[in-house]
Amino acid sequence: MTTLDDYGGWPGILATLAAGRDIGTGEARAALGAILAGEATDAQVAAFIVALRIKGAAVGELQGLVGAMRDAATPLDIPADAIDIVGTGGTPGRKTHALNVSTMACFVAAGAGATVCKHGNVKASSTSGSFDLLEVIGLPMGQTPEQVAEAVCNGLGFAFAKAFHPAMRHVAAVRSQVGIPTVFNLLGPLSHPGHAKRQVIGAPDASLAPTLAAVLQATGSVRSLVVHGDGRFDEFTTTGPNLVVELNEGKVTEYRIEATDVGLAPARPDELRGGDPVANARILASILAGEPGPKRDMVVLNAAAGLVVAGVADDLVAGVEAAAAAIDDGRAAQKFDEVTANTSAS
Repeated sequence: MTTLDDYGGWPGILATLAAGRDIGTGEARAALGAILAGEATDAQVAAFIVALRIKGAAVGELQGLVGAMRDAATPLDIPADAIDIVGTGGTPGRKTHALNVSTMACFVAAGAGATVCKHGNVKASSTSGSFDLLEVIGLPMGQTPEQVAEAVCNGLGFAFAKAFHPAMRHVAAVRSQVGIPTVFNLLGPLSHPGHAKRQVIGAPDASLAPTLAAVLQATGSVRSLVVHGDGRFDEFTTTGPNLVVELNEGKVTEYRIEATDVGLAPARPDELRGGDPVANARILASILAGEPGPKRDMVVLNAAAGLVVAGVADDLVAGVEAAAAAIDDGRAAQKFDEVTANTSAS
């Protein structure tokens, strides 16, 4: 395997980035490979991620970084049709509403017939990360790859990022000290340990949506929707227009869609506000019990996107209908009960 020394070591990599030039895919993979192997100093790690943040990571660089993340990850064997619904974090909407929309949407999508492997973590900048919510409702974060794989084969499983990307311990302190979103905010959603080929990924900025779609295409994705919602959300929202970049069997299309286009009512941002993990667990329970309102609509819309990439629904309109039906007839709640019962018994 090519190593960092083959590219001139850290001085060569950092000099290129500092000059505002892209490094190659192989260089990016070797650099992050060295970091994840614990072979870089904190200063080198900080210089690398800040330089990438200032320059902006190119598609080829992200492709190499995803390769390094996958190289270092604990393998996870999941079905080829498994989907993930995930955001990247760091958006104004994420910090203010903290509703755990993607996690809630996974229960609904699974209830509607999709096979789901949710990859996530505990909170970073929001008040509640996906696994903070899961911990409150009783789902363990320390499941083995075999346990996660079995759960996914039964319709819905959760892969805790910290468990499947243990090498990230080498960057945790530096990320915390740097204190700003870095390329790792993008790499988590792009680096599913099961190499999920069907994804709904939220972009932190509209300008990044085409880049993320191109990286997904380059790293083997079959069907994906990359979305930035209303200038503030890294997920589909009902508050305004959603920029969507769709990848389908190698073809990339870009379009905008609003709540009314798919039969949902527009909402105000304050109507979508969540809270801490305990509050969000109550909101999830109310949605699964059939309570109508803006929060349910936003969860339904994101579940609909999951059903589209899963091939369960032909488009978002059909996806919204299928997701709403799964709530109304109790299948989403049944899936929740199955998952919580199975994990508590294991």
